[in-house]
Amino acid sequence: MKTITLVLIIGLLIILPFCFWGETIDAWFIATANAGTTTRLSLAILLFSALALDVFLPVPSSLASTLCGVFFGGIGGFLISFCAMTASCLIGWLVGTRATSLAYRFVGESELPKLQRLLARYGILFLLALRAIPVFAEVSVLLAGIARLPFRKCFPLLTIGNAVISFTYVYAGVYGKNAGNMLPAFLISLSISAILMIGTLFLRRQHS
Repeated sequence: MKTITLVLIIGLLIILPFCFWGETIDAWFIATANAGTTTRLSLAILLFSALALDVFLPVPSSLASTLCGVFFGGIGGFLISFCAMTASCLIGWLVGTRATSLAYRFVGESELPKLQRLLARYGILFLLALRAIPVFAEVSVLLAGIARLPFRKCFPLLTIGNAVISFTYVYAGVYGKNAGNMLPAFLISLSISAILMIGTLFLRRQHS
């Protein structure tokens, strides 16, 4: 129960800012991006920062990635979104590693090793599967850091997941020319992530 409570607390820390300030920040974010006085460099920095700090900021990565496609096209938008999302994973993992001792005191001496063994066995697959799901994506990366999963093992699947999600949302923005195409993009990226996870699980069983 303590482990479940820990996961819920991490999730609440991520989702509560959305509940209180999400709509206001989203409206400001879109207005700033569409403002005629905003330079392309400033807009690129704004979008990159929003995606890189996605663990802490109540700005949906889907919105920011779609706007990358709207304003910077396919290649430029993809590079901004993909690099920023990868930076976000690294930041989330590092924050998680710094919270290991705190989590250890919270769940107790017996529970954290169980969580670490569970994540060591299945966690890397879930990192890929959950990349397209808001909140769960951030929670999974933070838990990977808390469990001290080696980043070199997490990085390849996180990279694949980020590439799929960035490509999907960015091109939704490229072809839709607005941020209103996120639902189809979300469903597509979620489906692709699920397929990738199933494929990875199949390959793991083949080589086990």
